[in-house]
Amino acid sequence: MTNNPVYSIIIPHHNIPLLLDRCLSSIPQREDVQIIVVDDCSSEKYCNQLHKLERKFNYIEFIFSKECVGGGQARNIGLEHAFGKYVIFADADDFFNYCVDSVLNEYKDKEFDIAYFKGNSLDTNSYLPSNRVAHLNNYIDLYCSGKDKYADKLRYLFGEPWCKIIKRELIVVNNIKYDETKIHNDTTFAYLIGFYARYILVDKRALYCVTTRQDSVSRIISNDRVLSRISVFGRAELFFKKNDIKVPLYTHYVQLVRLLVYGKLFLFRECVKILSDLGYSKLEICFKIVKTFVLIITKRI
Repeated sequence: MTNNPVYSIIIPHHNIPLLLDRCLSSIPQREDVQIIVVDDCSSEKYCNQLHKLERKFNYIEFIFSKECVGGGQARNIGLEHAFGKYVIFADADDFFNYCVDSVLNEYKDKEFDIAYFKGNSLDTNSYLPSNRVAHLNNYIDLYCSGKDKYADKLRYLFGEPWCKIIKRELIVVNNIKYDETKIHNDTTFAYLIGFYARYILVDKRALYCVTTRQDSVSRIISNDRVLSRISVFGRAELFFKKNDIKVPLYTHYVQLVRLLVYGKLFLFRECVKILSDLGYSKLEICFKIVKTFVLIITKRI
């Protein structure tokens, strides 16, 4: 373990030690890099494999949570143990690309609040291309072409934790934490660091590979996850309005349209109640649903 890191890499983990091994193997062992794995109460059958990884990567800090806290809280735990100048987040089923070593060399002497990078995506088993980073790469291309000169889409719509190098002081001074929701626990964190960041950098290199797998958390569909999505993005839209952020946000309204189309009226009413409790008027909700439906059928979102 390094005593004076420039970077702290934080990786939450749950029940995928073989993929975690791949992720850790993609990170170069360096004196200026602190690596923290936060195990989110993996099942007992994986304990032996995890302890083997502890021995294999004896320069990496493993923190074992005794109760399931979820990815958001696991990242918050990692932040409590991080002391690098910059923080990088990774998911245990992803991995870094070969350029990571040169990127770490290049950026350690730069001053910035957030550096955004492109990524690529592959199926975790077949390694065939997938499209999980298309939105990120599009946002970076827009910025580099001058069409989004303030990088608002990167700052406020790129909600995932990866493909960023973040100044830890920005997080600490503004007391920014991950939500502890089952889904989209990274959304609030992402737009808050984007809001408070003064100086950003954008790099077109694909620093990180995001994988696709059938049993990942992001693919699980359930009513409580739908309700979490409505709450998270409902609060995000209110934050954007309050701070005069001119970025359209339709995620929660797209969800409402889908519920109506599939006739899930009880869940639809629960979602509307969440927005109403946040302060939305019924008229506003109806107007945004209609507008979103029109945008969907005209293929504008």
